[in-house]
Amino acid sequence: MPDETIVYSKQSGEPIVPLTVRIDWLPDGTIIPLMYWTPDGSCYHVKHVFDMTPLAAMKDRGKGLRFRVRAEATEKPEPYYDFSFARHETYLYFSDNWFCGKGFIDGRYGHKGKEFIPVTLDVFPNSGYELVYFWAQGARYMVEKTVAVEPRGSVNAGGVGVRHEVEARLVNSGDDEDPDPEKSVRRMAAIFFEINKWFVTVKTA
Repeated sequence: MPDETIVYSKQSGEPIVPLTVRIDWLPDGTIIPLMYWTPDGSCYHVKHVFDMTPLAAMKDRGKGLRFRVRAEATEKPEPYYDFSFARHETYLYFSDNWFCGKGFIDGRYGHKGKEFIPVTLDVFPNSGYELVYFWAQGARYMVEKTVAVEPRGSVNAGGVGVRHEVEARLVNSGDDEDPDPEKSVRRMAAIFFEINKWFVTVKTA
């Protein structure tokens, strides 16, 4: 991963603020920022995304994405207690080409053995990341541990990219509780990132 800060917020005329950002990465390759944490430990929930601009469309910038958002503080460290009205607008920058890969269709990318899935992950200021949730075959899983990450595609479904082996637990669609409290369902899963989408392999007839 690069040493420079590539995930950050910035107001006009102000220095950059490195961030950890939680995002939803949707099956069509779209990225939606959900919340972020600043270096002082404050947590902000994104209430509205006004627009997204590819950085390549801006003067003297490389590849990546810029989001203009309205956010609201939901957690602040002491001595800041009254944060109920801590709302502001800012720009969130993801200044790396990892976030703006272009989709394409060929025999590997459109393989019927791939189920493209939504994934929730935390992205750190140096572009490191941690998988948090994923959906597969209509069920939502919370990632409890990433066992291995290696640069390769699926043996069965082809393609190129990065394979993530994870330990995950089945949870409800709206919270982190088990659907059946008497039986916690856990599984090992392989999740692949390819170009600009995430997928799991599925059996084909």
